[in-house]
Amino acid sequence: MINTRQALSDLCFRMRAFSSVALDTEFISGKHPETVLSIVQVGFSSGEACLIDVLAFDDLRLLKPVLEDTAIVKILHDASQDLGLIASATGATPRNIFDVKLAARLLGAGKNYSLSELVQNFCGIHLSKSQQRSNWLRRPLSPAQLRYAKKDVLYLHQIRESLLSRAVKMRRTSWLEQEMEIFNDPAGYRPPTPAERLLSAPGTLKFTPQQCAVLAAVADWRTNTALKTGMLPKHFLRDKEILQLTKRRCKKPDFVRRACPSLPRQHEIKLAKVIKAALNTPTSACPVPLARYPLTDAESAQVHLLLAVVASRAFEYGIEPELIGTNASLRDVVQTPEKPSNLLKDGWRKDIVGRELIEILRGKSSVSLQDGAVKIHRLLE
Repeated sequence: MINTRQALSDLCFRMRAFSSVALDTEFISGKHPETVLSIVQVGFSSGEACLIDVLAFDDLRLLKPVLEDTAIVKILHDASQDLGLIASATGATPRNIFDVKLAARLLGAGKNYSLSELVQNFCGIHLSKSQQRSNWLRRPLSPAQLRYAKKDVLYLHQIRESLLSRAVKMRRTSWLEQEMEIFNDPAGYRPPTPAERLLSAPGTLKFTPQQCAVLAAVADWRTNTALKTGMLPKHFLRDKEILQLTKRRCKKPDFVRRACPSLPRQHEIKLAKVIKAALNTPTSACPVPLARYPLTDAESAQVHLLLAVVASRAFEYGIEPELIGTNASLRDVVQTPEKPSNLLKDGWRKDIVGRELIEILRGKSSVSLQDGAVKIHRLLE
């Protein structure tokens, strides 16, 4: 176990000697106010794995330069949550990420794309997941936990090499490169803040700017107060109660009490002050709702048509429809076709279906069924 700054510094030096390193994390969530990172695993192509005891450090900033070094590939499985935890602990924006799960999905290499399935398919080894939900905050860790943690990174290098070879054979190397670029933007793995999550509720579309400020302020206050008390935020103050507080502009403790029966009484005065202050937020400084406007009947019909086209292309290329275009991305194509960030408007997705979807919406192409298959027809101008 790496549990001293000197040992961590030595590990960082060793990591720089390799062109790629495998990473994984073990953590505890669900019964705690926030996810608690416990272990960071580092695996080398030489077959060695090291475990960093996160609980032994105030932070892991010594890893920041290595994680941001674009000359070193960081290999993970289902990278988003791990990257979020690692970025938070190190202050880094990790670069040059290779997610074996995403690669396997893109190349049709599996069914559920779990790590155990990929290890079985590419390495011929059964990987037990019996310790996955064990107590990772306990010290010392059991021998079974240590073995489990190391095995989670030992096979990632081999899986990556197999997937790269598969991509060459399928002529999807450029697809793979485009997909991994998603992780260069922290927005690709940063979880929404409590305020952002509540601002995505449909009811916020009718809120004034100051009500949105109240919603964000109360969400942040709930998270911070729950952390101090050791309670889960949802047990401390429910989402629907926060929305009621916001809707009613509850500035007085007795109003807070009636709107929030689950809130401990000793917090009513403080929460009323938080709401009162937020209601005085200048409009220019208020957050905006993040919810989507409901689809009209016509827009809903268009989305369903595009979903059918995407499903047809997905079958043709042997990949999941959701990887090409999700319901949300297709809604964006219909509702905000000018939105530049939609993945369907760039790269391999644009080449195999995105361009056709835009032409269908513009009336330049039509869709028909021939022998049970969806066909796209370019209309004469």
